[in-house]
Amino acid sequence: MPRTSRAEKSLKSCNEDRISALPDDVLRHVLGFLPADEAVHTCLLARRWRYLWKSMRRLRINKIGRWGSSSGVFLTKFVSCMLLLRDPGSTLDEVEIEYERHFDDDHTWTSTWIHHALSCQAQVLTVKFPLHQFLVCYLDGPPLVSRYLRRLQVSDVTLKSNFLKFSSCSALEYLKIKDSNLETVSSVLSQSLKHLSIEDCYLKNDGRIRISVPNLVSLQLISCGGRVPLLEGMLSLETAVVRPQVCWKDCCLEGVAEGCCGTCANCCGNDDHNGGCILFGGLSRAKNLELTADPEMFIFRRDLRWCPTFSRLKTLLLSEWCVQPDLHALVCMLEHSPVLENLTLQLCEQEKTIYGMEVEENPGLMEKPAAISGYLKTIEVKCEEVDNRVCKVLKFLSTFGIAITIQRTNR
Repeated sequence: MPRTSRAEKSLKSCNEDRISALPDDVLRHVLGFLPADEAVHTCLLARRWRYLWKSMRRLRINKIGRWGSSSGVFLTKFVSCMLLLRDPGSTLDEVEIEYERHFDDDHTWTSTWIHHALSCQAQVLTVKFPLHQFLVCYLDGPPLVSRYLRRLQVSDVTLKSNFLKFSSCSALEYLKIKDSNLETVSSVLSQSLKHLSIEDCYLKNDGRIRISVPNLVSLQLISCGGRVPLLEGMLSLETAVVRPQVCWKDCCLEGVAEGCCGTCANCCGNDDHNGGCILFGGLSRAKNLELTADPEMFIFRRDLRWCPTFSRLKTLLLSEWCVQPDLHALVCMLEHSPVLENLTLQLCEQEKTIYGMEVEENPGLMEKPAAISGYLKTIEVKCEEVDNRVCKVLKFLSTFGIAITIQRTNR
């Protein structure tokens, strides 16, 4: 029997097409890591590859592929044809539409692609377009409908009308909206949502946007402009971070020294929900809560007029707003947190005066609150400078009889 040398075996092995020998499901999985146009182009490799792209389970529609420099009209037609030519019975696990330029001026295509992806049972959907001064991608049309969508991320778009009503997305648990405009949106509705993040967005609605997500576990509402949204009850809430921007639509124009006058329409809650808490009502079941804002943003102090009891709150982080112009807000939050264990105050450097006025000291606010939590174990104060205002806060906190940790922070 003739013997084959190692060199001959190695040469024969190099000539074998081992990738094509893999099962179809594995090849479709590999294609899912390529940009969509690159994946389609593999149909030229061999007869075995001709139709594999039609049933791959992950689509990446972005600029990285072969035709990244092509015209917007061409790319729009390509993506539309690619979706229409998929195998009718094939399903999708994940769809990513991310492009750093606009396909064309007709933004209705984007919504059409999204609805088509959901009809293919997509479980994860990411949509990202650039916000441009003159060209903006609008996502409009009827509410999304899917029994399979679990995760949705939307960035750099303008959301309109019913796009954020997810009553027909029974499996949706994670929603992230970033760097977008919420225009003429009246509400965000979902019974299944567990995690919600709205970051660096602008809420361009005449009234307050209503967020109704009763089964939410975690909430991030960070650096959003416009009118602060109205939060409805969230009985399962564990962690919430609320950090609104300063916005003229949510400020008191009559108050003195950054305070709430208590008589103007904004302070009295004379808006579309007829008074009451804007944020605290929905946050009252949280276990871990971060409320940070500049002193000019008075929405937290306004909510203190109807302050609920934070019956499960264990960890609380507050910023500048709770100690300016006096300690009333801090005292109120502590009195309404009966099981609080950990308190952190994050304070900036004090200005010489507030709007050029000196605020009178209220001696009664320097005494230990009668209803202070008996569970309070740790107090931490983070500050840039230990100035007079920080000393006043430390003097108040020292009445609790609990060791206080002071941490210097950079500007």
